[in-house]
Amino acid sequence: MIGATPRRGACRPSPGTAQAVSRERPDGRGTVGRVLVLAESTDVRTSDARLLVLIGGLPGAGKTTLLRQVLAERLPGVVGLDAEQVVDGWRAGGVRLPYRVLRPWVHLVHRRRVQRAVRGPAPVVVVTDPLTSRRRRVALVAAAAAEGRQVRVLLVRAAGEEALAGQQARGRTVPARAMRRHLRRWSATLAAFRAPEGVPGVRRTVVVDRSEVAGLRPLDVLGRAGLEASDRA
Repeated sequence: MIGATPRRGACRPSPGTAQAVSRERPDGRGTVGRVLVLAESTDVRTSDARLLVLIGGLPGAGKTTLLRQVLAERLPGVVGLDAEQVVDGWRAGGVRLPYRVLRPWVHLVHRRRVQRAVRGPAPVVVVTDPLTSRRRRVALVAAAAAEGRQVRVLLVRAAGEEALAGQQARGRTVPARAMRRHLRRWSATLAAFRAPEGVPGVRRTVVVDRSEVAGLRPLDVLGRAGLEASDRA
C-alpha cells in the first residue's frame, strides 16, 4: 500500500532510492496508480510518535484538495492547515479586498498558525506548502524536530500546465513571475528529495501524480504511524 510501513523484516529503501508502489482500488477495478517512495529511514511506528506531514507541490497541483480529503475523515488528533483556510475565513468575515492585496498577510497568518500547531498538542499536524523554498523546508523540519515530531513528506507532482489549470479552477491564480519562480525551484525540490542523502530530518518521502490525488486515502497521506497516532488521540 502507498505510504504503509513495511512489515517487520522487509527491506526498506535507503535515502534517495526510488521505489515504485501501486495500490488496488477498493472496488477491485485496477490500480489507483503508481507513486514513488523516494526515501524512508527507520521504522516510524513508535509508541509516542507525533508527526508533521507536509503536502508539497506547485500552486494548483492539488495540495488543498488532498488536505480536504483527509480532514473530511474527521480523524481524532489530526489538524490540517492550509493558506486557503485563512482566505476563506476572511471572506466569510466580509473582507472583500483583492487577493493580491491580501497575499502577504495571508502567508504571514498561515505561517503563524503552522508554528502554533506544530508546538501544540495535536498528535498529527498536516500542512500544505509548495516546499519550493529551501529556507522554508529547513524551517519546517527544524520546527518539527524542536517539538519531537517526525516529518513525513508527500509531493504532488504536476506539470506547469496542470498546475495553472488547477489555479484557474479554484478561481485564484499566482502571478506569472511568482509561478515561474515556483517552476524553477520545483525541479530543485524534487532533486533535493531524490538526492542520495535525502533531506535531513525527513523520515519518509512519497511522490504522487496530480491525477492520483482523488484516489488517495488517509493511510496514503499520513502513513501507518499517522493513523496510529490518531488512534491514540
